Amino acid sequence: MTEQALRECIQDIPDPCSCATGVPLGIGEMGLIESVKHLDGEVTVRMHITSPMCMMAAYFMREIEQRLLALEGVTAVRVEFDKDLRWTPGDIQPEARERLAAKRITMLGGRLLPRDEARTGPA
Repeated sequence: MTEQALRECIQDIPDPCSCATGVPLGIGEMGLIESVKHLDGEVTVRMHITSPMCMMAAYFMREIEQRLLALEGVTAVRVEFDKDLRWTPGDIQPEARERLAAKRITMLGGRLLPRDEARTGPA
């Protein structure tokens, strides 16, 4: 199983912050998956969280573990979270940012979304 295939298996897990806006995005679109490593049946997923008060860590862990452990050859799953909070709204994939902007969503995870000045003009 390739790391790309493992990533594809989890990338569409819904991000609750985006779901609350009415524009549901997967954790892949949100830029929350930092890395996926696979060695001898053991998978380690390293993730970002959107804010220090994110209460979805247990949800993300459960969803990732359930999906990956269902795959043949995966014997263990570990989910690690970025404690340095390096995620920014700029990590959201451009197409996903466009969907948010189309609904006039300006904040996600307690942070302002970057503006696409080419489309909206200067602030």
